[in-house]
Amino acid sequence: MGEVFAGRYELVDPLGEGGGGVVWRAWDRRERQYVAAKVLRQVDAATLVRFVREQAVRIEHPHVLTPRGWAGEDDRVLFTMPIVRGGSVATLIGDFGPLPPRLTAVLLDQTLAALEQIHDHGVVHRDVKPGNLLLDATGRDLPHLRLSDFGIAAAIDQPRLTHGPVTLGTEGYLAPECRQPGWDPDPRADLYAVGMCAVEMLTGARPAEGVP
Repeated sequence: MGEVFAGRYELVDPLGEGGGGVVWRAWDRRERQYVAAKVLRQVDAATLVRFVREQAVRIEHPHVLTPRGWAGEDDRVLFTMPIVRGGSVATLIGDFGPLPPRLTAVLLDQTLAALEQIHDHGVVHRDVKPGNLLLDATGRDLPHLRLSDFGIAAAIDQPRLTHGPVTLGTEGYLAPECRQPGWDPDPRADLYAVGMCAVEMLTGARPAEGVP
């Protein structure tokens, strides 16, 4: 038996790492089902505030993966979300290389639909990349994408938690202005990242770091 968190969630095996924490496949003893559980990696004031903000993102949309519940134990916290079983766009590219243009168009359309919804709620994702574009297991049907990992997302009207020369996001997908001191979150940076995702989907090559 794996570690049981807060008397409810049994951590079975790690699924991956996201902004600020490790994601586990966990057994929810109360609901009697498997969930994805993100456990906070470290505890400091800024990290904890980001974690609280992420679990507070409850935007309902078919292409947005948002938290469903949370729990705390001693100096650790976690939140849960549904398990998405089809991997990510990053694993899809890694397995098959460049994607067909028609498939790429479907994935981009769903990504933009998700971003439109979160932007309408005043939230900027700030880490749009193929690894955060998860896929449901749909077999031969059309793909169903979910935008995930709101670990460094920010509301447009919220105070920034970092100051000075700290750059948040993933190199290769960052808009040039994101590297400027004092830059405030802007939805247009998410759209730039979608463009870089499109290039990667069509070419199979990850964007070079620092290339505008």
